[in-house]
Amino acid sequence: MNVALMNDSFPPMVDGVSRCTLGYAKAIHEGNYGKLIVVAPRQPGVKYDYPFPVYCFNSLSTGYHEFRAGHPFMPKLISQMYKLKIDIIHAHSPFIAMAAARQVRKFLRIPIVFTQHTKWDYDLARAIPVKSFANNLERFAYYNINAADDVWAVSNQTGEYMYERGFKGSYMVMPNGTDFPKGEADETLLRSIKGRFNLPCNVPVLLFVGRMMWYKGIGFILDALEILNKNSFDFRMIFVGDGEDLKKAKKISANKKLDDKVHFAGRENDREMLRAYYTIAELFILPSVYDNAPLVLQEAAACSCPSIVVEGSSAAEIIEDGVTGYYCTQSAQNLADRINEIFRDKEKHEVVSHAVSEELYTPWSKVVERSMKRYRIVKDKYIKSGKAKPMDDLKKTVRTLKALRVKKTT
Repeated sequence: MNVALMNDSFPPMVDGVSRCTLGYAKAIHEGNYGKLIVVAPRQPGVKYDYPFPVYCFNSLSTGYHEFRAGHPFMPKLISQMYKLKIDIIHAHSPFIAMAAARQVRKFLRIPIVFTQHTKWDYDLARAIPVKSFANNLERFAYYNINAADDVWAVSNQTGEYMYERGFKGSYMVMPNGTDFPKGEADETLLRSIKGRFNLPCNVPVLLFVGRMMWYKGIGFILDALEILNKNSFDFRMIFVGDGEDLKKAKKISANKKLDDKVHFAGRENDREMLRAYYTIAELFILPSVYDNAPLVLQEAAACSCPSIVVEGSSAAEIIEDGVTGYYCTQSAQNLADRINEIFRDKEKHEVVSHAVSEELYTPWSKVVERSMKRYRIVKDKYIKSGKAKPMDDLKKTVRTLKALRVKKTT
């Protein structure tokens, strides 16, 4: 099965969807499932050295985080996909990726799978202050999603979110995985972190990894930490990541007199060093109700670090409270109380820490194994529908596209 993965972002951008795309790509390649191409916007100065081709199309900065926008020159892209004999397109964004996928499908007559990853209405509102324009862009997104041949969501809540925003079809849940191997990080890296932040022995280390954005629950965490500190509960908290609210978080932490217990590590691109942070941590905190199927929960699970999430949130779908992680309510007091309770019963916490790596941890290889089975079903259904294009017609299409490329060049 030959696959084209299309997305509006790709590493070195570190958002969750770009890492999902890379996770799929590596697992498809390493599993020897077939040929593969990744299609994504060009990042200035970046040259990829992957064992699979990455087609980078010209793009411009959107002015919002590291996101870029552009559009592939379709004749060149379609010709490459034709040569690779791509069987199916898997789009991970409803914007450029899905619009391009639909154009490719028009020529090559191959089906499109779309995965809904995020509740992106919040990002749209922040990136596009003109509400009418943001609404039109969202309608365009759902027009694209409704045109997919198969729609996946990374969690049940993600699927229900699509219905709330205008999706009319059906979907199936295909959860995320992680590229982390199961087990602890290298001891040298652990010592490096302990030395950098002067972490004392026998004091719980709490962790957050992600974009430093207020909607992730950063303020919520800091309020809970202030309560713990006032109640003489000793801890160390490490925030790993950057973002537009990092300065605000540092200021509030200082105002709450938490400087000796709260550390801001900044962005960490080294995956092995990131594993070390999870290994050192005894509890991962993610009180966000914005995130859908956060990769960070899988990363923490790989390192036997249980997570505490908001009860009823999308992130809570994969966690059983007190068994493979913990729940809290959207209350700083409740979060503080739960943390205190967790570390009062260290034996139970050790059991949960073991269970999270055995029961929750899911590598990308397992996700892609399941995805491949679904790809084949989608492809067979597409062929039976009569939509697939005969090879002679495809050859004519490619000759036409080559002529267009020559014309554009001259």
